Amino acid sequence: MEIQHEAAFSAQVAAPPAAFADTVRKAARRLTPYLYLAPALIAIAVFVYLPLARTVQLSFYQGNLLNPTRLYVGFGNYQEILSSPIFHETLLHSALYLFFSLIGSVVVPVSLAFLTLQLTDREVDFYQSVLFVPTVVAFNVVVLIWAFFFLPTGGGLLNSFLALFGQPPNAWLKDPVWALPSIALIANWKLMGFHFLLAVAGLKAIPKEYLEAAYVDGAHGWSLLRRIVLPLFAPTGLFLIIITLITSLDAVFTPIRVLTEGGPNNATNNIMYAIYSEGFRFFRTGHAAAISVILIALFGGLIYWQYRLLDRRVVYDR
Repeated sequence: MEIQHEAAFSAQVAAPPAAFADTVRKAARRLTPYLYLAPALIAIAVFVYLPLARTVQLSFYQGNLLNPTRLYVGFGNYQEILSSPIFHETLLHSALYLFFSLIGSVVVPVSLAFLTLQLTDREVDFYQSVLFVPTVVAFNVVVLIWAFFFLPTGGGLLNSFLALFGQPPNAWLKDPVWALPSIALIANWKLMGFHFLLAVAGLKAIPKEYLEAAYVDGAHGWSLLRRIVLPLFAPTGLFLIIITLITSLDAVFTPIRVLTEGGPNNATNNIMYAIYSEGFRFFRTGHAAAISVILIALFGGLIYWQYRLLDRRVVYDR
């Protein structure tokens, strides 16, 4: 009898209470999503946030890649950069790059996408394939192709076109006036096809019932475009503007690096290339880190302001 009581007591001790087991199962269910996210969160922490924190730390020191000894200067790097006329000129060039990018990577592809509303599906597929070709070509190859367009001699394609009208050849990439638009043109040509696909996809996502109802109510042409199509296309347009602002300076890095290296006379330099020059050409890691922090602050504020300003006018419910 005593043996039976001891066995029953041992079984009760060994088996966890039902409430405790239920608590464990609920905790496991709550933790399961975080376990799935853990690899991505660890990768983001290691490759994004830790380098960002290291960059902020380096911005308070003076030193170079060749000498491990660094001198703490506080905000000295920021003061030197923000008071530099060259940096002010670089900011102006960066703003011009953003302006040209908005035209070439938003206005032009969106306009072309709207023109496809009058085409058949087969014709739209053809233009999508043609315009997307530059996107899949390596950027270095794209730059070398455009280098033949901008040759300063009469053999350059653009100068050959000018010769038809009796104009003298122009050194496009050595002219401070034309160098920056030329570099921006290369980057926009490379990215325009991808943005065109996004714009076409945004137009195709508009329910045809809305367009048909507008036709029945007598909306045609500009009134249909302004009152029906554009408001429904606004989320896609906002997305295009945001990714253009984020990637525009990075997109022109390769053309600048290969063709002009920031010249002539700093005419094609921008903040992104200035970071590369300070860090990997002049080995001034403190200055490069400080410019990086300034770039993050400027772009973060610009994109947040732009999103808050335009998001009020965007209707997401279709």
